[in-house]
Amino acid sequence: MRRKELKIILLLIITPIAIDAIAQNFVRVELESGFGHINESNGVAVADYDQDGDIDVFFTGMFSFNPEDESTWNRLMRNNGHGIFEDVTVASGFVVQFVNPGVTSGHGDKLGASWGDYDNDGFPDLFLANIQKDQLYHNKGDGTFVDVTERAGVAGTADRYSSSGLWWDHDRDGDLDLYVNNLKGANTMYENRGDGYFFDITAATGLGGFGVTWASVAIDVGNDGFLDLYNANDTQENQFFESRAGVFFNEASKALRLNDEGAGMGLAVGDYNNDGFFDIYVSNIFNYHPNPLFTYNNINRRFEDLAVEMGVDNAAWGWGTKFFDCDHDGDEDLYVVTGVMSKSTINNEIQVDENNFFFKNLFMEGTEGFQNWSVESTVDGEARGRGLETFDCDGDGDLDMVVANVEVPAYLYRNELITDSKTELTNWLQIWLEGTASNRDAFGTEVKIAVEGKSYYRWHHGAGIFGQSITPVHFGVGSAQMIDEIQVSWPLGKVEYIYNVPVNQTIRMREGENSMVTGLEDELEERLLKVYNYPNPFSNSTTLHFELASSGNLNVKIFSISGKELYNTTRTSYKAGSVDITWSGEDIKNVLLPPGIYFYTADFENQSFTGKLLKGPSVK
Repeated sequence: MRRKELKIILLLIITPIAIDAIAQNFVRVELESGFGHINESNGVAVADYDQDGDIDVFFTGMFSFNPEDESTWNRLMRNNGHGIFEDVTVASGFVVQFVNPGVTSGHGDKLGASWGDYDNDGFPDLFLANIQKDQLYHNKGDGTFVDVTERAGVAGTADRYSSSGLWWDHDRDGDLDLYVNNLKGANTMYENRGDGYFFDITAATGLGGFGVTWASVAIDVGNDGFLDLYNANDTQENQFFESRAGVFFNEASKALRLNDEGAGMGLAVGDYNNDGFFDIYVSNIFNYHPNPLFTYNNINRRFEDLAVEMGVDNAAWGWGTKFFDCDHDGDEDLYVVTGVMSKSTINNEIQVDENNFFFKNLFMEGTEGFQNWSVESTVDGEARGRGLETFDCDGDGDLDMVVANVEVPAYLYRNELITDSKTELTNWLQIWLEGTASNRDAFGTEVKIAVEGKSYYRWHHGAGIFGQSITPVHFGVGSAQMIDEIQVSWPLGKVEYIYNVPVNQTIRMREGENSMVTGLEDELEERLLKVYNYPNPFSNSTTLHFELASSGNLNVKIFSISGKELYNTTRTSYKAGSVDITWSGEDIKNVLLPPGIYFYTADFENQSFTGKLLKGPSVK
């Protein structure tokens, strides 16, 4: 996390903003999308489990499994495109689910679902947090899953009550480790051995915690490359564990002023004021303790709770919460789902249900703070919500919301921003990240974009209460037509840059290739399969290697850092296969260029790549 002074504006009066100017039309579409039978759910998590290009959804049923009772099923819902889902629970291998051996609980028997590719094979695996016995399902890559819990060693113990699982690479060895939250006792830290087995290293790392932990997030507060850990604890102080080179963790919540004393439930990480420092929002029970919004103050190297000043301290009995840019204006808005526990009493008062909360971020309107926009957004659902995820369910570029509810069916809110917009203020970019040296899901990656002199930041981690998801990194960029620069800081330290990327597309960036894949629609993805250059850096020459899935014309241009065109060539391929283009480090006049940074573009059949070349001194 960068060090930079945080400028605080106290909002004594929130300047009114015309609702018509920011009105957002969300539409509930759970019935027509295929979610009508999803009922009594705690958790929800999303990922492209079958790697077909769209995002699928997993729900955890609240109660012990009874095959005759639909409300007790976990459900895997396959996205068949454009936000229409098919129930593939049985076909994918989830026909036998968790049965509670007799322990009773008001929270339910099955809670969290966490997607993470623990063996880096390209297909997301799934961890399920339950009472007494957790489960790990390995994705076989053919659309089916197999239960590997016992073999992997992550079943837990008979006296535990797991709420959520967090996939993260605590030791920077390139694979995902697993942290499991417990509501009745110490949490558990598992080390991924890399061969399908996990070791319990809780005591060795000092990550046991207080217990009663609902959610955890991993974030590099110390900016040393190693991920720290923050836990939301119920009716106990939240805990921040500072990493010591990924080997041991020191409890430092008081030192950083992150020891909130509320009934911590959900966690969200974002950069609400675009200052390059990631903020942490915690959903509490407001009548017990207000929700904090922790922002980093570089002057004293601590966090400050600005929830009251920013107008987000009250979200009733909060659970799932997310930062996301719903209206593509460049700042991240905040959503919180709520729901009381039946017959709950706080301070001798019976707690009553309140609708979900949506807070519109006013930063891009010139005011540092949020406006309660729950009614105007039409997402103030009245059900007792638990889990929450934001993702582009229909592939149109804006973010939709899925809410897991108890007692009633789930909500699916479709964002109509792109469909209904009558302006050019709704441009966007989505980036799928693929680690190669780092973990395949690239959890723990920071992405920064520069657009028209402004910078925007995202922390890629996927975690929240009752769920962890694998989604592309999403940016709204307003009226901008071009992303000037994308900077990706991968978990193992490599920093890569891509320049001049057109908006309104989903791209894929692979660690170490200095390139991006654009146009992820199937017909384009099938044409240009792979691009890389070697060596890079280079001295005398470098070769750009292309693998083509069809015939066509390949055009390659090389530019200086100032944008001057230095090299231009077109190669016609009459069949599918490999094409190599070697550049000698000279311009179009055969003048040897000095050492430095150069960029190339490659265009093939309506598909484009951009990459960076590093030229060193020539060697004779």
